[in-house]
Amino acid sequence: MYLKRLELQGFKTFAQKTVLVFEPDVGNRRGLTAVVGPNGSGKSNIADALRWVMGEQSLKLLRAKKSEDVVFSGSEKKSRAGFAEVSMTLVNDDKQELDFSEILITRRLYRDGQSEYEINQQSVRLTDVIMLLAQCGIGQRTYSVIGQGMVDEVLSSSPAERKDFFDEAAGLRPFQLKRQSSMNKLDAARENLKQSETLLREIAPRLTSLDRQVKRLEQREGLEAELKGLELQYHGGMWRQLRSALQISKVSHEKSAEKATQASAEADKLEEELHAMEKAIPPSEGFRELRSTLDKLSEERVGLRERQLKLESTREIAMARAEKPWSPLPLSKIIGEIEDLHKRQLELLEMLENPKSDQQKIKNLAGDIHAKVADLLNKLQRPAPEPEKVQAEDPKVTAEVKEILQAMSDVEKRMQATQIELEQWNKREDQKRSHVFEVQRELSRRRQEAQSAERRMSEAAVELARVETRRDAFLQELRTHRPEQETDLDKLADEVKTNESPEALLPKLTKLRAQLEWIGGIDPEILKEYKETKARYEDLSVQTNDLLQAIVSLETIVKELDQTIAERSAVSFRGLNTQFELYFKRLFGGGEASLVEVFPEPEYNEQGEMIKEADGEAARVGIEIVATPPGKRLKAIALLSGGERALVSIALICAIMATNPSPFVVLDEVDAALDESNSSKFAEIVSTLADRTQFVIVTHNRATMSHAHILYGVTMGADGVSQLLSVKLQDVLTRINN
Repeated sequence: MYLKRLELQGFKTFAQKTVLVFEPDVGNRRGLTAVVGPNGSGKSNIADALRWVMGEQSLKLLRAKKSEDVVFSGSEKKSRAGFAEVSMTLVNDDKQELDFSEILITRRLYRDGQSEYEINQQSVRLTDVIMLLAQCGIGQRTYSVIGQGMVDEVLSSSPAERKDFFDEAAGLRPFQLKRQSSMNKLDAARENLKQSETLLREIAPRLTSLDRQVKRLEQREGLEAELKGLELQYHGGMWRQLRSALQISKVSHEKSAEKATQASAEADKLEEELHAMEKAIPPSEGFRELRSTLDKLSEERVGLRERQLKLESTREIAMARAEKPWSPLPLSKIIGEIEDLHKRQLELLEMLENPKSDQQKIKNLAGDIHAKVADLLNKLQRPAPEPEKVQAEDPKVTAEVKEILQAMSDVEKRMQATQIELEQWNKREDQKRSHVFEVQRELSRRRQEAQSAERRMSEAAVELARVETRRDAFLQELRTHRPEQETDLDKLADEVKTNESPEALLPKLTKLRAQLEWIGGIDPEILKEYKETKARYEDLSVQTNDLLQAIVSLETIVKELDQTIAERSAVSFRGLNTQFELYFKRLFGGGEASLVEVFPEPEYNEQGEMIKEADGEAARVGIEIVATPPGKRLKAIALLSGGERALVSIALICAIMATNPSPFVVLDEVDAALDESNSSKFAEIVSTLADRTQFVIVTHNRATMSHAHILYGVTMGADGVSQLLSVKLQDVLTRINN
């Protein structure tokens, strides 16, 4: 590959379109092109144009203060240009790594600051231009273009800056750019991975929640169908159950009310009968009449008995001596017996007047009184013994006694009759009391039946109210959930055929309603959000997987590039060190020179143990240059003279050209500090290297001009515009020889 053509228009002093053509020398040598001209003619602007078109961004290296300074600013006789444009044509004759036979690189800058880059007339980025040049082995900042003052920079720069210079000289620039690009991509991929993982962590809980909600929404249709079927069974069964219970409760209530009314009426009737019996003659009035009669007869008998006793006492005194001894019942004892009977009769009367008295006690007491009366009568009626011999008897007394005895007999008969009538009266009263008691017991039984009936009626009313309440609650629930079924409840109750209790369906029914109510609270837009969130999550997951794969791939690429860079750097450094020593001795006629690798100092811990050690080529941080001219003991580069430093720099550049030749090299007055002898050596070395590397040298040195096969002269007229004059020295020699 070589530089074929350079076009300038509006760049610095080249206001007009200017074309420089670089052709290989005879024998397919890359050759040497010399650019000469007086100071201030603008010949160094050619080197700046090449550096600028290759993407140089440093205004200092371009000898400008601002970007518009590279655009022709005009003169007294020439107006300023509106833009600056430089085009460089490269011929890819070996077609290494590139498929283009010619490569046209163009850079254009307008005064408004707009910049453009083109490769083969296709708009590209600066990065694309740098990568393309790196693949071609051309670097815009190192040895491909070496301008004024840059010869000594290699020597005065730091070891780290020299390392960059030598890395590009070793052809590592493409790999380093690829590595840097890979590292940038790797950092970006890691950052993107971090962001993706952060987003995934943020989205995952929301997606999980949305997934659950969407699943619940998807369950809605099935749950609604199941709920509808259960509600049909539940409502039909419950209405049939309630309808039957309501009918039964009504019938039960009506029957209970009827029985209660009937029992109450019968009890009222018995109570009226009992009141009527209570209003009749009191039982004690008949008893008093009989008792009064009996008492009168008893008194009458007592009176008769006293008369008898008086009469008989007189007769007994008279007949005492003739009669057998006989002791009649003493009067005090008779009175005591009668008083005891009187007390018993009063006790019997009290018991008869009291309805609550025990009937058996009354009978026992009446029987006891009857026995006592009979015994007393028996004792009183016992006849006195007949006297064996009556000495004297008064007929009046006898007649009166007989009359008294007859009266007493009548009284006894009447008393017995009254006693019998009293006993009969007691029997009748006992029968009446028994009937009263029976009526009372029947009344009590009827009242109890009425109370039981009323209680059953109340229970039936409560049950009826409870069923009606259940019915109302059921209808209210029905109107809440399924109001359309209310008109068809009877039909629904007849159609539903199930042996399962409706209450058994209620827990499942409640659960389904709760689930539907829960689902019903979910916004239908959730489905849309779920799809969007899921799509985003899947995209992020795919991106995350792609990023993970890309990171692994980039890490592999970086590792391979590090290995390639380390291997090539080691091989290139050894070759460069050898060539540097050879060219140094050739230019200086002896002496010693070498390149020394600089490694970081090992790190130690507080105990003095090494914790970090340099790791071969990968740990190299810089390169030191050691140069000792012949006859001297100097080791430091800073102690060399200006000419010696120039020779050392030239030796280093030549070593680089010999080790890793660039397609072309632009040297801008690098031989300005050399004397005539060293200029000749420099020209010879460059001429030797021109077999493989194309040189474009801006020079004032005649020795260098003598080895050039093309000579461009740069002049500047009164209008301040640089112009070119070109000469092919081979054509001149041919004309001279002819």
